[in-house]
Amino acid sequence: MAFLEVQNLTKTFGGLRANDSISFSLEREELIGLIGPNGAGKTTLFNCICGHHPVTSGRIIFDGQDVTALKAHAMARLGIGRTFQVYAATGDLTVLEKVMVGCFLHTRSRSKARACAEEILGDLKLFDLSDYLVSELPVAAQKRVVMAMALGTQPRLLLLDEVAAGLNTPEIEEIMASIRHVNKDRGVTVILIEHVMEMVMKVSERIIVLDYGAKIAEGPPEVIAKDSKVIKAYLGERYAKEHGTIDHRSSINDQNQIR
Repeated sequence: MAFLEVQNLTKTFGGLRANDSISFSLEREELIGLIGPNGAGKTTLFNCICGHHPVTSGRIIFDGQDVTALKAHAMARLGIGRTFQVYAATGDLTVLEKVMVGCFLHTRSRSKARACAEEILGDLKLFDLSDYLVSELPVAAQKRVVMAMALGTQPRLLLLDEVAAGLNTPEIEEIMASIRHVNKDRGVTVILIEHVMEMVMKVSERIIVLDYGAKIAEGPPEVIAKDSKVIKAYLGERYAKEHGTIDHRSSINDQNQIR
């Protein structure tokens, strides 16, 4: 049995069908990418899997249990963690305190939460930042702290929503290394939403593509990069040409360039 099974998941908001009968499965300790144009339904899918949005129809099976109707806090306790696409560091929490917030999901002991947070910060090479205010850190460091906070909830499945947005090349390489470490060394299964194709193609074992709320493709990165439907809907002709995935004489419209 698959670790996560999403079966014909549909989510509507009034007359808008944000997710349209999406199905896929995920094996334990797999790392997959989820891509598609803005508005394709990627974050809505995350919100349904995490219990932030009730599912209109379909089922979510996590580690053999039907969790379709569970709320976000119950999903978190079962081991589904996530980061959010938009994060603004405010307040006066230090890096250590921020990660401790996640650790408090499974303990009421401050000392145990602190030990949990210190272990995660050390593992992600963030321990030297422990006493800094999160709001004082550069964006790249803030994103890694948010990932550390999510790890504090002890997830078995971690959903990462655009953790590389706004980062430069060295920073992207750094966060890629952290994601690989979380997946391979800590044994956490990962689904990654990302628009940075260089990153998605390098770290993902498999990629799922959404467009207008529906799944239009699924497969290994090298197959997805050559899929004509994906090129037309999202990657664009320029990406395909630069990466040698289509003939330069192709007439595919490149108005949907990667952003």
